[in-house]
Amino acid sequence: MEETLVREPASRTMDTRTPLTSPSSSVSTLATESTQLLTETVQPKQRSMRELLTPTVVRVMATNVVMGLGVAMSDQAYPIFAASDLSDGGLGFAARGIGFSLAVSGVAVMYLQLVAYPKLERKYGALDCYQRGQKLLIPVYLAIPFLSLLTSRLEESIDASTSIPTSPSWMSHALGEYTLWLLLVLLLLARTTGTVLAFTSINLLTVNLAPSKSELGFMNGTQQLAMTTTRIAGPIMAGVIWTWSIKHSLPYPFNSHMVWVLCAALTALSLHMSHKIPESVNTFAAGNSKRNTNDDV
Repeated sequence: MEETLVREPASRTMDTRTPLTSPSSSVSTLATESTQLLTETVQPKQRSMRELLTPTVVRVMATNVVMGLGVAMSDQAYPIFAASDLSDGGLGFAARGIGFSLAVSGVAVMYLQLVAYPKLERKYGALDCYQRGQKLLIPVYLAIPFLSLLTSRLEESIDASTSIPTSPSWMSHALGEYTLWLLLVLLLLARTTGTVLAFTSINLLTVNLAPSKSELGFMNGTQQLAMTTTRIAGPIMAGVIWTWSIKHSLPYPFNSHMVWVLCAALTALSLHMSHKIPESVNTFAAGNSKRNTNDDV
């Protein structure tokens, strides 16, 4: 009886003890809590629109709008220029000729974006590629309308030939036509190269300006809004300017060259504005901020 009374408290004491945890489970719990604390610590704060629109961002967006307006105007002006009569300062092309010239530019875009641009960007940086593209576009815009003068001279030489074509006249006609197409293709390829360099670079610069990955959507959305505005205004301006210029017998540059001169002027203004952009835009700001935050922790 006494032994039973003595043993009962001991057994109750053993039953109420807290079970011991293993060392591995304790370490796992501490690691999980530490990870949660670190995640809460490095989480970036939400910035306001005023904080995101820094002077550098505003400069990049402004030069993007000006450059994009010139490109949008040229995209609209070229088909009108190619289809217009020689008397109006155009090339007098049929639909087949216009389609072929545009197809050449489309093939060049694939090579430039997939092969050429990545190598150029790694060697020179996005900002330098952006400026090089604009430097290439300016003389191209100024040279394209002079193809109409070359075509007019070619037509005059054909009309001046005898009614019974001789071998030299046909050879000169063929040589002049080949020369026209060669110059046209070269100018269109140069224009495509400059456009790819400019647009691809400005997209990279916009991404690099985002202070954190959470602001990438805002930066890209702002850039797309700016480009949408130029795609609306550019074709309208090009059509109005071209119509006005061919209705008035005004000297250069207010004749049929006017729309191209304006495209070159806009690109030159954008190039001037881009020289005020710091070289730091070549680096991904969100990646740097993440690395710096991890180093501080």
